[in-house]
Amino acid sequence: MNTVVYFLLLLVSGNVLGREKPPHIIFIVVDDLGWNDVGYNNPVFKTPTIDRLAGSGVKLLNYYVASHCLPSRNMLMTGRHAIQLGIQHDDYGFHPRSLPLNETTIAEPLKHVGYSTHIVGKWHCGFYSDNCLPHNRGFDTFFGFVGAGIDHYTHSDHFNHMHNLRKNDDCIAKKYIGKYSTTIFANEGKDIINAHDQNKPLFLYLSFSAVHAPLEVPSSYLKQYESTIHDEDRRTYAAMTSCVDEAIANITEALEEKNMLKNSIIVFTSDNGGALVNSAGNNWPLRGGKHTSWEGGVRAIGFVYGDLLPRHSRGTENTGLMHITDWFPTLITLAGGNPHVGKKLYGVDQWNMITGKDKSGRDDVLITLQEDYKAGAHYRTGIYKNNAFDITTHAAIKMGKWKLLTGPIGGPSDWVKPQEINSDHRIIEDPDFDATRIVRLYNIEDDPTETTDLSEINQHIVIEMLAKLHNFSKQSLPAQSRIYPRADFDGMGECISPWV
Repeated sequence: MNTVVYFLLLLVSGNVLGREKPPHIIFIVVDDLGWNDVGYNNPVFKTPTIDRLAGSGVKLLNYYVASHCLPSRNMLMTGRHAIQLGIQHDDYGFHPRSLPLNETTIAEPLKHVGYSTHIVGKWHCGFYSDNCLPHNRGFDTFFGFVGAGIDHYTHSDHFNHMHNLRKNDDCIAKKYIGKYSTTIFANEGKDIINAHDQNKPLFLYLSFSAVHAPLEVPSSYLKQYESTIHDEDRRTYAAMTSCVDEAIANITEALEEKNMLKNSIIVFTSDNGGALVNSAGNNWPLRGGKHTSWEGGVRAIGFVYGDLLPRHSRGTENTGLMHITDWFPTLITLAGGNPHVGKKLYGVDQWNMITGKDKSGRDDVLITLQEDYKAGAHYRTGIYKNNAFDITTHAAIKMGKWKLLTGPIGGPSDWVKPQEINSDHRIIEDPDFDATRIVRLYNIEDDPTETTDLSEINQHIVIEMLAKLHNFSKQSLPAQSRIYPRADFDGMGECISPWV
């Protein structure tokens, strides 16, 4: 679309909330943070800043994300569902794949209405071409890394140990070797705030690499858990969370000192549930974890804080249904922009729900739909085998109080107590779990821990939800394939970089 036309469309949406100045938006993502891994859900964890912001803001208790980070982050960036983007899989790997270059990122419309836009930390929306990088997709600056994870001290890539820390196009990893990632990213965020021209609104996307593995943290944060958490990995994980909490305290302090906090909206979210494998996250009492469609994998910690929230909404727990794609239209509209100038969004504007003025703007949430991930021949198709939707497909959908799962479950299906609970029986298995069943229905309102499958006694509900899945399947793009040429690591130089 012509830039002038785009700008005029955005202008006609008017000033946000009747104010002359749109709000500063600070969007904070903590990687792999579990449901049970903040102080307000687990008092063993020391997260006073997170607890204070959440307690003075609006906690989102019915808020869904993807089961792993790549689809969550790409959906957040665009307001479009993973099935609309063809990014249903775990990772781009080192193939020429990315958030499609014809998609609009959240930074672009914000930039068009005058925002200064910055990303600090994890990108994970592709990097095979210079055009994929965030500072070429609407962000003024990029300070961070491009892949799924990094070592928190060496800043080498999680998978191949090459340097993976850059500022725009410059590799800066060597400069920061030995310095802890959370502290580095918080300091960069503070520098951006301190240097910000207050004649413009600020959008700061602060995407921590913690508490993603590897489990590493400065020793000073471990001491407060010596008497309460005896498991070494869990103690380190808790200390990483406390370090993130301190980083957020430093960000809010910088906003206050700059006299920006009163006109700021702070959004806090995890990208998926806590990782139970090769990490020490915990989602108790929810079932499952990262890489599963159980509640522990896809119901995320999330809240909104700010003086711009109406007084009646502050300190509330909101149970309206929300999805990670909803941030795109919600925040762009709040900023005075028009989010509906590109491709059809899956996200809906939820500001009236968040502020308690109205109910949720959605009746259902498609959690996942992976049409190339099917149940094998040994699975039992049962009474729904002739439905229009292929029930062997790995899918999950929430509709009101109901949640439907189809196809293979994938990942651990247990309930896992945290190590700080004094019990020899940490893993609770479902004695009635039948791994060959491929249709499961749960009443999440009455049974949030997903203990009782009600699919056989609520066939009309299942059929209605399968019809919704069938409609979504007709809109779904094929998942991006492993196209070539694969990354040329020898030609990258010091840092993981674009190669096409």
